[in-house]
Amino acid sequence: MQQIKRAPRVRWCACLLVVVFFNCLLSTSPLIAQTKTFVSSRNVSFRISTEQASYKVGESITLKYSAKNISNRTLFVPREWEATCPASPHLWTSFEDSSGARLGGGYGGDCSPIAQTIRERMNKEAVLLKPGEHLDGTFLLDTRLLKPGAYKVVATLTGWTKEKFSDTERSELAKMAGPFMMGQVSASIRVTLTPNTK
Repeated sequence: MQQIKRAPRVRWCACLLVVVFFNCLLSTSPLIAQTKTFVSSRNVSFRISTEQASYKVGESITLKYSAKNISNRTLFVPREWEATCPASPHLWTSFEDSSGARLGGGYGGDCSPIAQTIRERMNKEAVLLKPGEHLDGTFLLDTRLLKPGAYKVVATLTGWTKEKFSDTERSELAKMAGPFMMGQVSASIRVTLTPNTK
């Protein structure tokens, strides 16, 4: 009489199911990783430049900036200002003198709040960058209150803080086309201010 051994077939089916499960898990892990709502500023490079290295005191300096997505996925980077009332800047600039003292960097203004969804706000405030793409812009620096001398111009691009959003807003942000930069990226250049002879 022959015995039918079914145990190996059951083990083989169980092994096959385990392999299929892990393959599915591994193939969906990039999708799971993309559902992060906020990502580190290490995914963004930030550079600044000016047209020249020397300006007269009182002359405005046009600062050019570029924020580049250096990650391997799309992500949102901020524009210069929040689209809120009152608005806070995402881009801060200051002058640092030879003693290390920081000068400038204040802002002010008034506004009238308007009702908007978090999606409407981010459509005004954020720019979606694919890998390798960059957001370029200019920022005007005022030198009227500075003395002649050598300065380091410091610019900082500040992302979003997840704690500033409600659970409902974070849930809406997670449905958008990519994660949002959090943290800061900074860059600096040197300029010299010469006396204004007028």
